[in-house]
Amino acid sequence: MKKIFSKMILVMVAALAITGLSGCGKDGATAEQKKAAPMKVIFYPSESAAEFEKSRDALKDILSEATGRKVEIVTTTDYNIVIESISNGQADLALMGAEGYIQANKKNPDVKAILTNSGASGTLEDALYYSFIAVKEENEKEYETGDGYTIDPIKGRTFSFVSNSSTSGFKVPSNAIVKEFDLENSDELINEGKFFDKVLFGGSHQGSAVNLLKGDADAAAFMNLPQYFKVADGEENKAGMLYQVKDDAEAPFDTVRGEKARIIQSTPVLNAPIVANTKVMSQKEIDKVIEVLTSKEVSDNEEIFAPEDAEQAALFVKEGDERFLEVDDKFYDPIRELSK
Repeated sequence: MKKIFSKMILVMVAALAITGLSGCGKDGATAEQKKAAPMKVIFYPSESAAEFEKSRDALKDILSEATGRKVEIVTTTDYNIVIESISNGQADLALMGAEGYIQANKKNPDVKAILTNSGASGTLEDALYYSFIAVKEENEKEYETGDGYTIDPIKGRTFSFVSNSSTSGFKVPSNAIVKEFDLENSDELINEGKFFDKVLFGGSHQGSAVNLLKGDADAAAFMNLPQYFKVADGEENKAGMLYQVKDDAEAPFDTVRGEKARIIQSTPVLNAPIVANTKVMSQKEIDKVIEVLTSKEVSDNEEIFAPEDAEQAALFVKEGDERFLEVDDKFYDPIRELSK
């Protein structure tokens, strides 16, 4: 009986030894387990909207083919979920704003920006979008000054931000307000009754814009949203532009179709990065992701880069030669400077 038991122990030890030699990494997962596990790609609330499902699915198929791994798309309703997931390795890739990326990188330096979408020139020179502060059209007179507009009357009003982790929905507009009113820091803006009478958070750029258009907020911060709005007056993306919700705009704008907002401040912002957790992804996989996403096949894919007149919305609008381009961490230093 003892001999049989001893043989069983020897077999178990041998099996464990073989397992240990099969590629066990620092996190305890074998190479085979890592390859079998799905690559998780996580999206911010704004990019998690239903109308971008085809874009997300297109990226899923492209990434799966390029890396040989099953890809799982993760949508969210909270910015912090994305920041925490990419920081702690629960997600491999994330499409997130610059401010969220900076927070994630601070939590875990293994989180690195690898790509962003270019401007119409196909370069990083115009890889920009816009952060707006807007008011309803019927209230615009209060904000007029000379030939332009001022944000001075927003003090003491109800204001809607996107999320305190949003670049264009909080970081950029709050920085502008702090400077305009010579405040100590942005904490004064989120404590109700200190600067604003009431503060709302839309949870997404769509949500913040709807807070304004429904009359729940007197003014709101959100990014340019050409998928839902058209320019009714003024120059596109410039202060003074009148933004009108399209007649066929999808939820949540289906309840405010035709409503108008006057843009009283517009600030250019660096395009959002695609980031990778380099601890859970190998450099070989990251290189494959960069190679495929910067390809002409992807830049010409209308499910990802949709023409302006396309019926189906996509994550990116193609006005010229928009494409993905490789970037690194330093590209986002100008956003870091806003906190200094």
